[in-house]
Amino acid sequence: MNNFYINSNNVIKKVKIILSVFLLLFLVYVLHSIVSADNQDSGESIFRNDKVQIDCTDTNTTGGIIINVVSKLDKRIKVTIEKGDIKYTYDLKNDTTVEVYPVQLGNGEYTIKVWIHAIEDKYALILSAKYTVKLTDRNAPFLNPSQYVNFNKDAEVVKISADLTKNCINDIEKVQAIYNFVIDSLVYDVHKAETVQSGYLPSVDAIIGSGKGICFDYAAVFAAMLRSQGIPAKLVTGYVKPNNEYHAWNEFYIKDQGWFKINDMKFNGEKFERIDPTFDSSSKSSKNVMQYIGDGSNYTKFLEF
Repeated sequence: MNNFYINSNNVIKKVKIILSVFLLLFLVYVLHSIVSADNQDSGESIFRNDKVQIDCTDTNTTGGIIINVVSKLDKRIKVTIEKGDIKYTYDLKNDTTVEVYPVQLGNGEYTIKVWIHAIEDKYALILSAKYTVKLTDRNAPFLNPSQYVNFNKDAEVVKISADLTKNCINDIEKVQAIYNFVIDSLVYDVHKAETVQSGYLPSVDAIIGSGKGICFDYAAVFAAMLRSQGIPAKLVTGYVKPNNEYHAWNEFYIKDQGWFKINDMKFNGEKFERIDPTFDSSSKSSKNVMQYIGDGSNYTKFLEF
């Protein structure tokens, strides 16, 4: 019996060694194919190898970086975008779908990396690029579609927002009209909140069609509708006390007034004191929904898109 355990342990050790060697060889192979922006000409804006492409051609005007895999891969793909000591991590579809990622950290040098799943929770780098962003409009990342706030000119939310704002005389009136529509049209989806999977991305037209959503959905719809009308808007994620729940809300920009942020933005007929479409919509809902959201008195921003 003891010999059996000894032999089993030896087999396990050999398997671990073989897996480690395999992983090392895989990483060497993958790293061999990396294209680094350090080796590109200073004016380069497209970075590509046989696996993935990073396109910064229009980044300075649109505020977004376009990334897609070149041919379908059978592994999970991640994207990291860094500027200074701040890093954003995203998913990238492995089926050649084009995704747009915002350069929401303003002007300066960005490091863009694309990673492929290797083993367990480890990813291997397959493409790296550096690009210096010089935005023609500093609010461009919050005026155009991106992965989290995804829409196009034919989207239903664009048509609805255009109709809602056609008689508005200024941007504040447009914000109010769109905001009222969002909080009156959507109800909070408790089941979705309890079952949503990591990596979920809102589909703004589908959300409007269903008439319900989670905080992420509310914020994505509101941001998409404002952006479609030329009003810079952020989808913000962070935490809300007293329950310290992970939450999403919005900020928006009005010319000559600046960004309206979370504790000075609720519209009371004269000014915005707070913009949180989930909270205001759900104030008509059940107590358990309100408990999930929190009382709205203490927001801590984590990321913005």
